[in-house]
Amino acid sequence: MIPADTLVQLQDIFRAHGMTDPALQDCLMQALKLRDYDRDQLIIRAGERPTHFYVILSGVARYYYLSPEGRQWNKTFFREGQMIGSLSAHLKQQPCTYSIAAVERCRLASLPLAILSQQGERFPQLQQMQDLVTRQIMLRNEDREALLLTSNSEQRYQWLMEHEAWLLDRVPQYQLASYLGMDPVSFSRVKRRQDR
Repeated sequence: MIPADTLVQLQDIFRAHGMTDPALQDCLMQALKLRDYDRDQLIIRAGERPTHFYVILSGVARYYYLSPEGRQWNKTFFREGQMIGSLSAHLKQQPCTYSIAAVERCRLASLPLAILSQQGERFPQLQQMQDLVTRQIMLRNEDREALLLTSNSEQRYQWLMEHEAWLLDRVPQYQLASYLGMDPVSFSRVKRRQDR
């Protein structure tokens, strides 16, 4: 049984993603499972074919790549109200190329990816949601790519302050450094200068 406050939160998130049809929301509610993840626990491991996508009810999650030497490169972060998973792996029917892990303790609503194909014809809003999420991810990735390729460290930190300041309170500095293409020492130095 889904707690009443969680039910309301899920309905709000579904509506925010264009899924307003009550029958579709009922279908999603019946298919989802609530899952808790501890800090640093893997949600999806690189190399696996994902079977679910998730709605973040509480907490922060990160996408990251792992180098052959074991170094982690943070790709992006998501928080409450956002959907996570590897849409590209699902669309290409291939293993995920990055891992997704909890940055802080997370409560997620887990939904099977199969629902997108099984119910897509019945509920066109599922395809619209997929299109919306794809568009958001594409625009976000393009902005970050431009930032990493054309900006210096100070400009990257300033961008973070202007566009994703919430990360500063919830994500460890070494992970933010990786996200902005810096080493932790450089990040700390830039942060000190900018915060004066």
